[in-house]
Amino acid sequence: MEENRVKPFQKYSGTHVYHVENSLEVQFGEKKGCRSSCKLNIEETENEDHTKNWRIEKIEDAPLPSENSFMEILHELEQSSYPVEIKVDEKGQFLNASDHPKMVENWKQKTAGIQEKYQNADVFRNQYLNALEDEPLFYKNKLKEPFWNLIFYAPSYVDNGEKTHENFMWNIKGIGVVECAGTILANQRDYGFDAFFTSEISLPDDIKEEIDKKYQHRAEQYKATLTIQMEYNSPKRQYSKKKADFILSDGEKILYREISSII
Repeated sequence: MEENRVKPFQKYSGTHVYHVENSLEVQFGEKKGCRSSCKLNIEETENEDHTKNWRIEKIEDAPLPSENSFMEILHELEQSSYPVEIKVDEKGQFLNASDHPKMVENWKQKTAGIQEKYQNADVFRNQYLNALEDEPLFYKNKLKEPFWNLIFYAPSYVDNGEKTHENFMWNIKGIGVVECAGTILANQRDYGFDAFFTSEISLPDDIKEEIDKKYQHRAEQYKATLTIQMEYNSPKRQYSKKKADFILSDGEKILYREISSII
């Protein structure tokens, strides 16, 4: 069968709404876990050079339950950075921010009264503002959230039933980014295809050192597995579902697991 290599991407007409869910379990020593969910409104406009502008609004499903004022302050500062406007290429890959100075000014207005709600909030606001004004650094950090990775991930595949080699960058919270090399297999459907990415790797030494330093955990080697399930709608030229499951183990015990989905 003749090889037909395809690289699908996401296209939005008007506003497209995604539901995002994320769960995290950390079992280094004391077991901890958290869950969060939100909606993403994504609106697209196309430019003359075939790039696109995406305006992304993040809407929390429920307020953040916390008795920690520091976490509440950071959460409010982060939420005030939305909507985010970015420029992507015709495949939907991130290029740069769109009118970042305008976003900074909007953020300043939204957070101007935060010191009236929280003690010493102005200190954290100034720190966040310094990071916000450093445009390359701000987006480098912001785009580490799993749902961003899933939004931008538009893998190529061969539709003759063979596996295609692909790489996916995954951010282990507070540790660093690891490159997951694996394969993707796509199955044709009447209106698109289902695709499955699988990866199993040994973590590099720099990530291993960060884990040992932060969690006081010692293992000869750490294993990471990543699976991503995708459903693509060909007529609409967009994904209808992406779900990722990342597991980190020391060979015997699961130490870190994160599940993220956008539907």
